[in-house]
Amino acid sequence: MSCPLQTEETDLLLDYSAGRLDAVRAAALAHHMETCPDCASFRMEQKTVWDALDAWEPAPVSMDFNRRLWQRIEAAAAVPWYQSLAESLRFANWKPVVPLTAAILVIAAGFLLDHPRAKNNPAPGVSVTEANQVEQTLDDIQLLDQLDAVIPAGAVKSKSM
Repeated sequence: MSCPLQTEETDLLLDYSAGRLDAVRAAALAHHMETCPDCASFRMEQKTVWDALDAWEPAPVSMDFNRRLWQRIEAAAAVPWYQSLAESLRFANWKPVVPLTAAILVIAAGFLLDHPRAKNNPAPGVSVTEANQVEQTLDDIQLLDQLDAVIPAGAVKSKSM
């Protein structure tokens, strides 16, 4: 068997420590641990963790735990949104915000000073005269297309003959 620590299969060792391996794999891993000091050390460390978890006694929950919890939830829900925002900002670390804000303001000022808006110059656009010329040209093209559709191609004789 290859060493699970060298092949990065620590899940196998964790399953062994938790007792979740089948008998064949557990026996093979136990045999490997007899010759591998790293895996044996891992097993002992896991045994220590499991023993500590088994010995841990959680604190008992008080009889009015649910009532107090719901009171705290209702009190938090009754606080207006702006007070919650102010409370969260009160403990915020403002040190990184100041230089970032200064950098944004410098970039915005540079952009505005580099690209002044022309107030006296009208926005470039199309004049009414130009629009009428384009409309007239399109009408002429449409009329020529209709004329080509009416006159067959063989009906027009060439004068160069």
